[in-house]
Amino acid sequence: MAQQTLEQQLDSPWDGARFARERTTGVLLGLSWSQVITLGVALGLMLLLVFTGGFPRGLFTALVLGAVAAGVVVPKVMGRPLIGWAGLWLRYLVRGARDQLTFVRREDTDDGETPTEPSSPVLSPGETSTARDEAGRIKPGSGSRFRLPGEANELRVYTLPGGAGFVYDPRRGEGIVCAKINTSKAFALESFDAQEDRTANWREAISAIARMPGVARVQHADQTTLISGSKVMEFYNAKGAEATGEGRPSGEAVNPFLHAAFVELMAEAQDMPVHETWMTVVLSRDKVAKRIKSLGGGLSGFMNLALSVMTTIEGTLPASGTTVQAWHSPRSLAALVRSAFDPRASVVISERSGDWVGVAPGSAGPMAMEVFTDHVRTDGYLHRTYKVSEFPQSQARLGFLEPLIFAGDFRHTVSVVWVPRDARGALNHIQRRKADWRTTTRLLDKLDRPHTLEHDRELEDIDREETELVDGHARLDLAVLITVTGADEMELEANCSDVLARAVNANCELRVAYLEQDSALLAAALPFGMVDL
Repeated sequence: MAQQTLEQQLDSPWDGARFARERTTGVLLGLSWSQVITLGVALGLMLLLVFTGGFPRGLFTALVLGAVAAGVVVPKVMGRPLIGWAGLWLRYLVRGARDQLTFVRREDTDDGETPTEPSSPVLSPGETSTARDEAGRIKPGSGSRFRLPGEANELRVYTLPGGAGFVYDPRRGEGIVCAKINTSKAFALESFDAQEDRTANWREAISAIARMPGVARVQHADQTTLISGSKVMEFYNAKGAEATGEGRPSGEAVNPFLHAAFVELMAEAQDMPVHETWMTVVLSRDKVAKRIKSLGGGLSGFMNLALSVMTTIEGTLPASGTTVQAWHSPRSLAALVRSAFDPRASVVISERSGDWVGVAPGSAGPMAMEVFTDHVRTDGYLHRTYKVSEFPQSQARLGFLEPLIFAGDFRHTVSVVWVPRDARGALNHIQRRKADWRTTTRLLDKLDRPHTLEHDRELEDIDREETELVDGHARLDLAVLITVTGADEMELEANCSDVLARAVNANCELRVAYLEQDSALLAAALPFGMVDL
């Protein structure tokens, strides 16, 4: 049996699959645009000092300036140049001086809405019916705005025909829809061949979605959250009734002792850890402006386009063992947002039923938020967001993110974000990276300096990426963000230690998003795909 499994693995099309290392090539000699511009300015100042200061004082001053500029601009710390860290620190200090590192939700708003539960359980405050006019166009109504910190405060949510929520970002000109995802079988319990098939089908599904016109980003997230024991009991009873209706034994008929023990456990349980999985698709209005115009134009045409995209996605995913269980409504979207800022609310929200399921969009945001250099405090909880900076460099096994997703029963969210890129632009970018690599190689040869293995490996990464693009694969930029939550500093550090330990098992390297924790939290833990790569 072991020999058969080994032969299957040796014949696997995934043999040799590994991720590229963190990029070190840039626009010139491995330097980014900010580094090149800064060094260019420094060189200009050096020449000016030499001409105006004369010899030897001007020359000496220019050499000192050049040494300081090279020592500040060229080195990189945690994958970012020092000049980049200086810019982040300056931005952070300016935001602090402008009191932009704290957020307190106001009870009264300038547009007449109040962040309280609506009098109507289905529609949000100010929202009208999503009926269609005589021409068949959607009548979106006024929608409702999420009360969120920073740039996310501009998001408005509307109800599509059928009840799904459509989030519109007027600042970026983007529309957002979010699906609740369900997997039919446990991936880890399947045979190796079945895992290969599901991975291949998932790859094809993601490529198909990314190639759809107008798709700007795709976010797939798994969030470990808490729900009440009564909610678990409802699910258990529903599954039992479904099995009974099909003529199969269930519950007490299978094992009365275990059934009674489970019912007793659920009656006493205040919260139970579950995994909430969703997929967010972000559509760019500018990329599909002509198609939106053909559908009636404006927000109505954008919403009609979103409906067609949703139908396509529903038919694309099932081959990978993944299905769209439901499209999140405005209230269920708000529930995801609310529980991200205040995990205690997730238990209360899970007990709601009927028309009152979820949360009003106006109540989704935090009551208060305070931003620090390495974490965020919201509504009595602390959150720290990491970015996966290095993926497995050796053979990447199927499902290698599993240790991070199942790191523990504490609150944490793992978000994988794909950003589609234009194929021709991607090829041009690869040629620029290859030219920069060759320039750096010639410089090392002239200086008689040995090549590092990391430098040589980078050419292998560039060639492999170019081969994949030429073979017709979709160009997707990938980012994985992990948000860890704790009730206090001690709990946060303990939970983060567990995640970092699991990252070793996954052969991944995690890096704290220093000085950007608020935007990182919004990108990783909220179902809006607000990620800039």
